Amino acid sequence: MSLRSLSVRVLPGVGPQKERALEALGIRTIDDLLHTYPFRYDERADKPFPEWSDGDRVTARAVVEGPVQVRWRGSKSIMTARVRVDGQYPVVCLWFSQHYLRSKLTDGRLIVVTGKWNEAMRRLVVSETSFGGAQAPAWVPVYRASKDLSSKAIHQLILKALEQYADDIPESLPYALVRKYRLWTHRDALFGIHRPTSPEDVRQARRRLVFEEFLLFQIQLQWLRSKREEPAGRAQPVPRDALARFEALLPSPMTNAQRQACEDILRDLERPVPMARLIQGDVGSGKTWVALFACFAVHLARGQSALMAPTEILAEQHAKLARQLLEQAGVRVELLTGSVTGRERDRVLQGLASGDVSLAVGTHALLSEGVEFRDLALLVTDEQHRFGVAQRARLREKGRAPDVLMLSATPIPRTLALAIYGDMDVSVLNELPKGRKPIQTLAVRSSEDEAVFRLIRRELARGRQAYVVAPAIEAGDRDDVASVTELYERVREHLAGFRVELLHGRMPSAEKERIMRAFRDGDIHALVATTVIEVGIDVPNATVMAIYGAERFGLAQLHQLRGRVGRGPHSSYCLLIHDASSEAARARIETMLHTNDGFEIAERDLELRGPGELFGLKQSGLPEFALGDLARDYRIMEVAREEALALIRRDDFWYAPWAMGLRNALKEAMDKVSYRD
Repeated sequence: MSLRSLSVRVLPGVGPQKERALEALGIRTIDDLLHTYPFRYDERADKPFPEWSDGDRVTARAVVEGPVQVRWRGSKSIMTARVRVDGQYPVVCLWFSQHYLRSKLTDGRLIVVTGKWNEAMRRLVVSETSFGGAQAPAWVPVYRASKDLSSKAIHQLILKALEQYADDIPESLPYALVRKYRLWTHRDALFGIHRPTSPEDVRQARRRLVFEEFLLFQIQLQWLRSKREEPAGRAQPVPRDALARFEALLPSPMTNAQRQACEDILRDLERPVPMARLIQGDVGSGKTWVALFACFAVHLARGQSALMAPTEILAEQHAKLARQLLEQAGVRVELLTGSVTGRERDRVLQGLASGDVSLAVGTHALLSEGVEFRDLALLVTDEQHRFGVAQRARLREKGRAPDVLMLSATPIPRTLALAIYGDMDVSVLNELPKGRKPIQTLAVRSSEDEAVFRLIRRELARGRQAYVVAPAIEAGDRDDVASVTELYERVREHLAGFRVELLHGRMPSAEKERIMRAFRDGDIHALVATTVIEVGIDVPNATVMAIYGAERFGLAQLHQLRGRVGRGPHSSYCLLIHDASSEAARARIETMLHTNDGFEIAERDLELRGPGELFGLKQSGLPEFALGDLARDYRIMEVAREEALALIRRDDFWYAPWAMGLRNALKEAMDKVSYRD
């Protein structure tokens, strides 16, 4: 009997109504129920009455004294009873809407109550009551509930399932792994997570279940990678002097990190296996040069490349740079965006179909029908997390197993890189090109922002430009934070005589593009915006980034915003205008003041906020784990990756009896969730 196919209806007390309530929580089978994990535990250890403080949540053994009284307010009941805690301290217990317990609260009855202590009224507001004198569990799991099903009801169903089906819980991990890491069995771990008797039970149960979850995930990634390693593409005949020829086109030397990334790409292109490489670099580290080298190398091998960017203005910037560098070497570069229409579009499409166009730079327009390549050999996506799996797949389909290169300006801690890109090769650009001046970062209290405007006026008077960023579009979007529209009026007043424009995400796309182009071309002196400018504008003349409500942003986002300035030869400033009061907010501000290293900032952001907030799960493709936490359990992920690699390299993993449980769990995981494209 498989618990994965056994409906929750088999449990006593689960009728159609409760079945629907469970299904709304994603629980359909006994297996689903057993693997619904608590998100926290309430500690209910006895505390002697003299140590109770006002507002404490306490658990106590008590004896009922005298009759119980019930009063009604409409349909809601209020029940009171005098009890003696620990046999000597008189206390009044109060129950709301629990009048059904009245018949059990008889004089002299021993009970265990849990609730909140009101010192002034000398009352305990009771949330849970148990009878028979047995001590309530010290650690009570709390589950994500709904209006139709409480956490307590879910816990009771889980305990029933454990009682009835414990012997049917399969062991998925090979015994060798269980012994090697001294892990609990799967059965024992489920008891430990749902019915713990101590914090150590929870720790050991989590350790086992998280390892299994990460191992299954890593086996999938490494299996996908091993399949990619099988010849399915083509070796590109790139000339040996390709890198030297490309460097001769550049206005300044490459960094060592850029050169290493280019050599990684050359090795990939020469293999008969489709490249899947991520170029991960901090803002300003020179990812675009590396991407254009890949396109140049493919051109020399007589193939075509497509470079897809998330916005028109970013696509235009890439096309402009590509033409400056590559057209002198005979590479025909064309731009294809939604704004390219009519005869111009027809001309570009004809060049792609004939093969005369070596590099197409564009937006989602590259995905549209009618866009055909003679021989698409390389696909490059910039800010790759902004494109969905389906979009990248559609562009890949326009070629014959093209090589894939992804660019990301979001530095990712190694642990997350293992999770997100475990089936890819990663090249890291951790050097900045020579000549770039470090950005001076300053923290300013919002009550003292007159100094901010003085600095901005000084820079604008020198012919420079400035960004002013607000975290909200309208008043009310976020409490107690100036909206971008309110800030715009203040900035216009303080910067009278200069052209100031407003930009936010709710504007029509055409209007946003018009304003960003005008700022890029120097027609706008100061741009007041939301984080819509986080990615996509390269303005070397901009020297000031003033961020209002800086305490409201995550570290990674603050770092991305800071990276919009410091792109030219002039000294640049990032001003963090804040009212940080919490310890976490102050920690983020301090981190920004002390480092410009995006990788160090990403590690710190992971510690402070966790991976979900760091990226936004859907945006980044970061997998959602039922129990594992990448910030907390990064060492387990690293071990799981090593073991997954070792397992899939064994020929007998796919058929030997010792791995049957793991293969079954793997099949179930792959049927349930597709983590990757």
